[in-house]
Amino acid sequence: MTEFGSEASMAAPVEAWLRESGGSCVGHEVAVGYGIPDLVAGFGAVARVRNRRRQAHPITRRLQLAVLVYCETVRTEDELRAWAPNGYSSLRREAIDPLVSDGLMVVAGQRFRTRVSPKDPFDKIVAVELKLRDHGRGFAQAFAYRTFADRSYLALPTSRVRAPMLGRAREIGVGLLAVSPDSVDELVEPSMNSLVTPGRRRMASELVLEAAIDSNRPRAGSPSPSLAF
Repeated sequence: MTEFGSEASMAAPVEAWLRESGGSCVGHEVAVGYGIPDLVAGFGAVARVRNRRRQAHPITRRLQLAVLVYCETVRTEDELRAWAPNGYSSLRREAIDPLVSDGLMVVAGQRFRTRVSPKDPFDKIVAVELKLRDHGRGFAQAFAYRTFADRSYLALPTSRVRAPMLGRAREIGVGLLAVSPDSVDELVEPSMNSLVTPGRRRMASELVLEAAIDSNRPRAGSPSPSLAF
């Protein structure tokens, strides 16, 4: 018999553990890509997170992030036309015009430049998949999260953990957490050799920031709302 009646009931002790470990933002059900982790935490100084939130709202469109980086050097319209991944009109509609409206870009004639370049406030992104029983699927999901998270964990009820699972976690570079109602034990530390890509890692930071200010976001495994900051 497991200590928990649902994956949702595992979320609270794991979130507490993430915060005690240094997580300054914890988002529930953050859709970064390659699945939706139950929990994603950003690790960084709280002051940096607050400064970043004052600086600009979360930028959760990949194209907008790319434009801000590209236009840190002043660009001409001809350069943007040549660079635009899906055509210039789409670039204006989906990225440039919204960024100008938000005060993040400046357009002067046919010259474009970034006015505010929001920085990533997190030193590390950690993803956690909660599972009551299906550890095989949980390992596969946690492994996929390594494409955007610096560290990725599978969390299981303590009573469900078996010795072979520790070997499997080490084999694929995923951390393993044993969760009880009043404690979380890190049985296997995640691999240092992450498969994370810079673009997905950066987007994960913005999505965690977004989750932190979204009061309607459901908690992990539950439809109820959560404020995660």
